[in-house]
Amino acid sequence: MSGKGLTLIAILAFVIFVVGTFVWFIGKWDSSEDAPQSGGVPAKTEERQA
Repeated sequence: MSGKGLTLIAILAFVIFVVGTFVWFIGKWDSSEDAPQSGGVPAKTEERQA
């Protein structure tokens, strides 16, 4: 195989790996384990003037 062909195979293997791990991550995601977010925006604190 030529260098160009090996490079294309390596790039294709990397893309397949990245897409596969992303699909695996989404498939394993359990939203019931996520802690609920509360509050939204933090309270504004007043600054003291010297």
